[in-house]
Amino acid sequence: MKYNILRNTIITGTLCAVLVFPSFAQDANAPILVERAEVIPISYVKDHWSIIYIDQLLDKHDVQTIFNNKELNAFISIEDFKTIVKLIIDEAYDSEPEAMTREAVVYELAKIWADKTDQNLENIPVIKMLIYPDTNEIDAKYNQGITVAYMRNIAKGRDTGLFDPKTEVTYGELAALLNNTANAIEDELKPSEQPIVEGKFETTGSYEIENDKVVFNFELMSHFAEAKELQFGSGQQYEITITDEDGKEVYRYSDDKFFTLALIFKIIGPGESIKWQDEWDMTNKDGKKLTTGNYKAEINVIVLSEEDETIEKSQLTTVIDFSL
Repeated sequence: MKYNILRNTIITGTLCAVLVFPSFAQDANAPILVERAEVIPISYVKDHWSIIYIDQLLDKHDVQTIFNNKELNAFISIEDFKTIVKLIIDEAYDSEPEAMTREAVVYELAKIWADKTDQNLENIPVIKMLIYPDTNEIDAKYNQGITVAYMRNIAKGRDTGLFDPKTEVTYGELAALLNNTANAIEDELKPSEQPIVEGKFETTGSYEIENDKVVFNFELMSHFAEAKELQFGSGQQYEITITDEDGKEVYRYSDDKFFTLALIFKIIGPGESIKWQDEWDMTNKDGKKLTTGNYKAEINVIVLSEEDETIEKSQLTTVIDFSL
């Protein structure tokens, strides 16, 4: 693999390098605080957290010249930023961030993502909440782009949850950010899923975060050429279950609810849909308010099948991945 060659070169070239803060030389496992701007040779951090991202970049792009003999915790230069963006995302790129701080760089990457996906960054709807504890420290002109970057998984906060907007970006961080940006562009430009098949139902959904709540909007659409009568066995017409990254259930719509035990019939015409909305207050089953993490919401429309016509479960189900 290309990276193994590069990695050996980096290690060999830096064996004699000296730490800016000698106290860190005593302990290879000492914490690396980017905001202190210490320079740590890659030979001391063979398992640097950004290695996986650099490896992925090298599998697809010839970026050895950028990372060769570089210290991954050193701050990146604007020249290297421009060069690596051209190599990975857009060879015609002719702009640059206003600074090499996290807020300016992430905003610039969000602009690049919007340009490559033919969108206006400032007109993209965003979640209306403080996504980082230090959001108020972010320059207002960068807020929109940083929020879009958060929603598209281009950039998240540090392990502490802070964004650290005024800290400069390191080579290791930029490897992760560019890898995430390239993936976000690819995901946005993916062709839509399989074309709709006539004579079937389709369940779709979306979400938005408002006032510390996740709002789900979803619908069951008919692609039949004739009207269909749907039968629900009770007042509960759908179920929503939300699970965390470990698959643990944190919310179920029907918990602690009571529904009428009566058959309900609805007529749905060709091309028409039945729409619903539900809200989750981000509280898990233990009563804890959740503010970060990746989650999956599975929505199932509970329609009874007729004896002569069975509706496939896939037509009545949709899954929404989202992040807090």
